[in-house]
Amino acid sequence: MSDATGDIGQIIDETTSQRTLAPVAVASQVGLMLGVSLATVFVFNILRPKNKIVYEPKIKYHVGNKVPPRPSDSFLGWVSPLLHTKEPELVDKIGLDAAIFLRFLRMCRWMFTAIAALTCAVLIPVNVIYNLKFVPAKGRDALSMLTIRDLDKSNWIFAHVVVTYAITLTVIVIVWYHWREVVRLRRDWFRSPEYIQSFYARTLMITDVPKKLQSDEGLRAIFESVQVPYPTTSVHIGRKVGRLPDLIEYHNNAVRDLEAVLVRYLKGGKIGKKRPTVRVGGFLGCGGEVKDAIDYYTQKLQRAERAVEEFRNQIDLRKPENYGFASMAAVPYAHIVANMLRHKHPKGTTITLAPNPKDIVWKNLGKSPSEIRRNQTLGWVWLIVVCAFNTIPLLIISVLANLSSLTAYVPFLESWSNASPGSFTFISGVLPPAVSALFGWALPIIMRKLTKYMGAYTHSRMDRAVVARYFAFLVISQLIIFTL
Repeated sequence: MSDATGDIGQIIDETTSQRTLAPVAVASQVGLMLGVSLATVFVFNILRPKNKIVYEPKIKYHVGNKVPPRPSDSFLGWVSPLLHTKEPELVDKIGLDAAIFLRFLRMCRWMFTAIAALTCAVLIPVNVIYNLKFVPAKGRDALSMLTIRDLDKSNWIFAHVVVTYAITLTVIVIVWYHWREVVRLRRDWFRSPEYIQSFYARTLMITDVPKKLQSDEGLRAIFESVQVPYPTTSVHIGRKVGRLPDLIEYHNNAVRDLEAVLVRYLKGGKIGKKRPTVRVGGFLGCGGEVKDAIDYYTQKLQRAERAVEEFRNQIDLRKPENYGFASMAAVPYAHIVANMLRHKHPKGTTITLAPNPKDIVWKNLGKSPSEIRRNQTLGWVWLIVVCAFNTIPLLIISVLANLSSLTAYVPFLESWSNASPGSFTFISGVLPPAVSALFGWALPIIMRKLTKYMGAYTHSRMDRAVVARYFAFLVISQLIIFTL
């Protein structure tokens, strides 16, 4: 009997400890995050005016006339362009994808502001009044008074039901409004001179081309077999590029090396007193031959250009790939043909609008269907293993979030809590979100690499797949597993 009484007393003490520590832990977490945010903004405003090449690279290295709005060098000089730059200008300067991402952030801002306004104006006053009227002082704390934890009267809970419907309606209206604006942005982009004049906009991409049709003539035969209303102006089958990507990377590295040398030699608009040198060969700075760096990298760049040009001239002689491209006379023709063939697979191929060449993952585009199926099978297995393994940190986080409940079972934690309640409370409030942020940062990166391995042939498709899979993981792990 005495043991049972002792256990009950232990549970009561544990509950009291949790009620005492929870508000302090939450307050310490909020204070830390607020301090880190303010410090980040302060350091950013100090460093930005003196490091424009880092924080404002597009102002100096822009494409054509796409100069972004120039912020002033004052402490909050970036705020004015942020507030006053209109969306059509953003689409023109930074592109449609970036503008839609900013609109998504704006949508989230207004959505959560509206939800916070509803809950703070209605629910928190209801919860506080109920706790003051019906909950004993020993059974409540500053944090629980703001929540629905102790509400057990139906006429008071009705306020939460009404606000829940109001929040649902608010989210629907805000999402509908911004969805409509995104559709408008896409229509305007498709009619813009930049899109209409781009070559890829009137080009179709053909994938999964059978071996017997892997030629320019074979691609023409595919389009003739479906009797498209508009003829193609040119067709090209993809070719194995071999060492060409490596040569281009070698060429780009040579360009960067030469630019770095010239920047140092011509620093401040003045020619240096001594021409830069580079040591070729040797080991750990010993031995080798010292050469003029500008001449050396210039010759290296010229050799790379000749190699790339020679390789490109021989590209038609190389083995064909299972993909190709067909260009039309105008952008509307390409869209009409792509819509006609959306769910059709003439000769076993798939015909879609060609993505921007910069968006294509060329290594995946040439993979065979069997290779993609094998990679997808292995990729899904690895993805399931990674997600299953990642639930272990979530279990650890759930334990760390309740350190105070473990004090009755772990003597070290009990001693720590009694000796230094301030540090114990701080760690119990800060450690769980820190661990969660670490693993939340790593998992999308792993998912992206696996998605690329599984054969996604555009970076946009990889982004969509990562968002969908990470969302599914959060629903399964956070909502289903931990709720059950």
